[in-house]
Amino acid sequence: MNTLIGGWEFAPNLEMQTGFYWTPASGFDYANVTTGSWRPDRICNGNLPSGRRTVARWFDTSCYTDALLQADYNNGIYRFGNAGRSTIDGPGIFNLDFGMYKNFKLTERVKMQFRSEFFNSLNRANFGGPSTNLTSGDYGQITSAADGREIQFALKLSF
Repeated sequence: MNTLIGGWEFAPNLEMQTGFYWTPASGFDYANVTTGSWRPDRICNGNLPSGRRTVARWFDTSCYTDALLQADYNNGIYRFGNAGRSTIDGPGIFNLDFGMYKNFKLTERVKMQFRSEFFNSLNRANFGGPSTNLTSGDYGQITSAADGREIQFALKLSF
């Protein structure tokens, strides 16, 4: 009985991280500088409370606008938007990987190890960052996620 249920090794790996910060982009060079990071104007906070965030609406897109930038540009006034760098909170990460190992001694010199490994064992959706470009069709949405649960088994023979 000990051969089957005794002597297992357990190796957990827990990863918890708050989200990265993201920078909004206007998608057009209103400052007439031809290069760099073109930002819109920010008229309110933009970050939604965590309970109101969804993949279809991660932040309040109405808080970033390029209307005044466009009006100034049309009047020959070239300027940068006032939105700061890294003003949008991104989604965090919570991931639990673990492995379970059992060693068997077959002979004096030969050993076998059974390995089972579980990646994203809780099968939690860890989302990518939101689209932050005002001109993008998926502006304010999250369109990517990390891999779901993966399980693998292996036998390792040592001699």
